[in-house]
Amino acid sequence: MRNSGVRFALWAGGLGLAVVLASTGTDAHKGVTSKYTYNDDVYPILRERCGQCHVDNGPTPMSLLTYNDNGGAVAWAQSIREMLIAEAMPPYYADPTGPAVKNGHGITPRELDILITWATGGTPHGNLNRKLAPPAARPDWVLGTPDATVAIPEQQIPAGTLEASVDVTVPTSFTEAKWVRAVDLKPGTPGIVRQATVALADGQPLAVWEPGDDTVAAPNGTAFKVPAGAALKVHLRYKKGWQDEQTAKTDSSSIGFYFADEPLSGKAIESFAVNPPAGEPPATFGSALTAGGRIVALRPMVDRPYATLDIQATTPTGRKVTLLKLRGIRPEWPRRYWLADPVELPKGTKIDITTKAGDAEVGPLGPPVQSPLQIALDLVTQ
Repeated sequence: MRNSGVRFALWAGGLGLAVVLASTGTDAHKGVTSKYTYNDDVYPILRERCGQCHVDNGPTPMSLLTYNDNGGAVAWAQSIREMLIAEAMPPYYADPTGPAVKNGHGITPRELDILITWATGGTPHGNLNRKLAPPAARPDWVLGTPDATVAIPEQQIPAGTLEASVDVTVPTSFTEAKWVRAVDLKPGTPGIVRQATVALADGQPLAVWEPGDDTVAAPNGTAFKVPAGAALKVHLRYKKGWQDEQTAKTDSSSIGFYFADEPLSGKAIESFAVNPPAGEPPATFGSALTAGGRIVALRPMVDRPYATLDIQATTPTGRKVTLLKLRGIRPEWPRRYWLADPVELPKGTKIDITTKAGDAEVGPLGPPVQSPLQIALDLVTQ
């Protein structure tokens, strides 16, 4: 177990193993050994760390913001413990021993100790007179009202369908080119929208969205360029809660654009992809930058669970720079990691990817997400 900044996220997937775990987590005959209680110690952590997703009508099938109403955290205590110990779940994979990222969410060693001790020590309720403050309401648009919005046509997920992926092309109707510092998504039906990618028709990703994640603007002086009349390619992944599988659902999400001034360089954020050779991906692979530039973000897309994934740069002079370190990364939750400190790298810098296989049997159950292994660097070329 790591000593600092431990990642925390709870299982949002299908039932399977979790039902078994939950059913064993409420044994009325087990003794109470935990000095921590739900109302006094556990609830504040769950509210701050996972209250945006594990809440009634949220994008997960269970709320952890009650003790035992409609199941509640006590019913999932053993599952919480298993997922924490295994570090098996998304959505936050950044290893705190690596470079800092703007959209990383960690849990402290003390918080980890509280949750595991409570989950294994009898799950005491605590002070029943304590009033539990609800989580802060998440705004529809994290960065405020967008400068422009584009509606995605209504999508239908029929009764009997638990999961669905949809690709749709959406016109922007921009009459002139726009420089964009951020792109966000407002889900029409938050309880079923699990992941979204918004890209230009030429393939340049503008946003990688997940529920509960922070929408991050590009660093000052950098921006994406959206041409006049550009079309968007939008990928949406839906998943109903198990209780809604036999209910038809619809979703009408919207895309928000935040404009910026043209950068002084006149250059837009571009992508450089590092792909493994054809066939079974090796543990280590890499590629050299064809142009120097300022690395502002990285977008790992993986084909299977990996225990670790490290991205390192070696300049032509031999200087080594760690760009990103990830732990327990899984294909279900692709993400763009914005570097807290962008890195300037010259042309010819070798980008090396080192991976260690993870455990495919631990984590969400259900159909595996099919995706190729690719590591993309978002950069502004020199």
